[in-house]
Amino acid sequence: MPFFYFCSMKGKNYIVHIGGVIAMIFWGLSFIWSTQVFKSLNPTTTIFFRLIISSVFLSTLLFIFKLFEKVNKKDLKLFAIAALFEPFLYFIFESYGLMNSSPVISSAIIATIPLFTPIAAYFFLNERLTGWNILGFIVSFFGVIFMLVNRNLELTISTKGVLFLFSAVVVAVGYSISLRKLTLLYKPLTITLVQNVIGMIYFIPVVLVMERFEPSNIANIGSYIIPLLSLGIFASSVAYALWAFAFSKLGAARANIYSNLIPVFTAIFSWIILSETMGLQKIIGILLVIGGLILSQTKSREK
Repeated sequence: MPFFYFCSMKGKNYIVHIGGVIAMIFWGLSFIWSTQVFKSLNPTTTIFFRLIISSVFLSTLLFIFKLFEKVNKKDLKLFAIAALFEPFLYFIFESYGLMNSSPVISSAIIATIPLFTPIAAYFFLNERLTGWNILGFIVSFFGVIFMLVNRNLELTISTKGVLFLFSAVVVAVGYSISLRKLTLLYKPLTITLVQNVIGMIYFIPVVLVMERFEPSNIANIGSYIIPLLSLGIFASSVAYALWAFAFSKLGAARANIYSNLIPVFTAIFSWIILSETMGLQKIIGILLVIGGLILSQTKSREK
């Protein structure tokens, strides 16, 4: 039985948190995998293939374990909105932002999603935050900033990259709101599959108009097939299913704090896989991010 289905049956907090961390590991790695694939394929083509792989993988999983759910027609509008935010707009902004930045810095900007989600959750979902949650956000924010600047306190990223990546943050917040509503109606695997299929449909005209898949890319498939499959299976399937599960248990504001772990894992794996330097400044930033995560999950003592 799949791990995320097992989690939905047990419903224990520690399993929810483990699922959230695993999702962040895969998303942290996704910045590295994307960088590797972009050497041969354009971003839009990469995302399109990534969604195809994810849809096939999830459909096979649902068929084997007989977990298919019937989607109500009235909910298709909400699915369409969610898929418009993510994967469609989010992946476009994130991918082109990544092309104008490094994996670590890109993931650090994406990690600011939890700072904006509570505001949207307050207005649209009536969620409340404790003082510990707010303190955790602040500490994590400084951790992210610490990873974004150099020793001279200068941003190490282009303006174009900043605009693309913060656009990804905005649409991710919109996705969080629509995802919260969907998690009340369907299981994580169903949500992930439906939004990926709809997102794939959104990408078809974009790929046909904007992208040119050259024959040389087919001959060079051995250099990017592993990271492309990893993007489709782990980043777009397993991670999203675990993320939807965490949302259903923690709510938008508390679940999104896990996004702060993305630059931590990206920095670690960039050091291991891409041989990027891991200086003292990045280490301090990582420790602040983890500390903020712990604080944000602390519950106030009830009177």
